[in-house]
Amino acid sequence: MEKIGILGGTFDPFHLGHLSVLEAVVEEAECDRIMLLPAKMSPFKLEQKIADEKHRIAMVSCVAAEYENVEVSTLEIDGPEVSYTYETMKKIQEKRPEDELHFIMGSDSLLTLESWYMGEELLRDFSFILAPRPGYDSTKTKEKKNAVKKKYGTEIRVLHNKLRDISSTEIKETIKAGKEIGHLVPTKVAEYIHEHGLYL
Repeated sequence: MEKIGILGGTFDPFHLGHLSVLEAVVEEAECDRIMLLPAKMSPFKLEQKIADEKHRIAMVSCVAAEYENVEVSTLEIDGPEVSYTYETMKKIQEKRPEDELHFIMGSDSLLTLESWYMGEELLRDFSFILAPRPGYDSTKTKEKKNAVKKKYGTEIRVLHNKLRDISSTEIKETIKAGKEIGHLVPTKVAEYIHEHGLYL
């Protein structure tokens, strides 16, 4: 049996905020394997124009290549138009029935998770690794963590990641302004964006 950490996101592009979460998972969460899972389209970002799938997969792959136990999954990219976390986790569970799956997400998401599609089932069926986010009240997260543990028996671990307040919008605006983005994204990702003329 392997302990698998699953970090999903639009990754448009993968930035240093994502990297701080990934590094904390590698260092703290004792996962045998970590999957980076680019979304085809998040149900929360239906109005946003995002970079082509092949570019987002390539950028995430640049990052995964730096780690022995990190891999990229195209399960959501290869699936339906909109990705729902519960359905994705169930598909991974079907492929790896012996493994222990832990969904990695920002701590703020826990506050609304019950209202997600199949949110209660998600909390009942899977474990979670939470990454604190800048500007969010840790007391509320702690209270919610205790409440869902009591109600659903959910196992939740909280990381001690560096808080990086970075948004993909900020990165895209910086690129359009012709400025450097080395302080916002990993070096290999910055090189890829520059080489392929993305977000101009």
